[in-house]
Amino acid sequence: MEELIIRIRKKVEELMHAKVDDIEKLENVPNNSVYKILVENKPYIFKIYKQRTWPEDGKLIFINRKLIENHIGCAKMFAFDRNDSFFHTGFLLEECLPGVTADQIVFDSELGKEFYKKLARLVSKIHRIQIEGFGYIGSGIASNNSFIEFMNDKYDEIAKALINKKLFDKNSLLEIKKQVINRLRFCESLPSVLNHGDLSTKNVMMDKHGELTLIDWDDAMSYNWIADISRMTYWMKFQYNDDEYVMCRNTFMEHYSTDSSNIDFNAFENTFHVWIGLDHLNYHANKPQYEETLVYFKETVDKLNL
Repeated sequence: MEELIIRIRKKVEELMHAKVDDIEKLENVPNNSVYKILVENKPYIFKIYKQRTWPEDGKLIFINRKLIENHIGCAKMFAFDRNDSFFHTGFLLEECLPGVTADQIVFDSELGKEFYKKLARLVSKIHRIQIEGFGYIGSGIASNNSFIEFMNDKYDEIAKALINKKLFDKNSLLEIKKQVINRLRFCESLPSVLNHGDLSTKNVMMDKHGELTLIDWDDAMSYNWIADISRMTYWMKFQYNDDEYVMCRNTFMEHYSTDSSNIDFNAFENTFHVWIGLDHLNYHANKPQYEETLVYFKETVDKLNL
């Protein structure tokens, strides 16, 4: 650990041309190692990635540039590097935004409505950023030409992992896939737009004026707008009781608007929840969250047949 701190200090001082005053590791951060760095009384974030291939090379730099071009608030990025011999899985250096993440704030009904109203307007701006192709973004052009093509390939990837873990049999997943893909064909004409990929309160910074900024773009992809919001409402299902869920979801939808948002979200939300649910089942395999995730997954699959 001591050697790691020395390496971080050296790298940050090299990049910022200034002395590092303090380094603090942030706890309860899944997947990656994150440190808060103080340089000349200004805070920065230094993130060391767990995987060499995720996020994709070039993606975060591309997104940071697009957000700035479209006058959308974001943490300024100073470096993203996978060529360093010590940090061989890659590291990120960016500014640390003022405020707290929204998951640390206790909202009453009125504050909750105000929060989701502001979030809807912010996400609307983000979903106006169109990207060529669907799926993994890389340096700006996504991996697949077709939405259905990518959804089909990604479904197979998730299904294979679940089968290998002996959590599902192949035939049941094939049957679910037919229903999911057939339903999603009806929104194939929607444009490919920047998706945050993990819309939840833990990834929203709120400053002292109540202004919101999305952080942690590691899971960003190019999908249609419904896919991104469906991930958010899927997350809501596990965070709020029924009344809170309805209030937060409906407030967001009432204030969300883009040029392509005239398609009925309700018609596709459950289908996306099935697809997202499989992804979460794979992630939560052999973890306490698995059973709760499975219960909701079965509910969403049952609704496919209604």
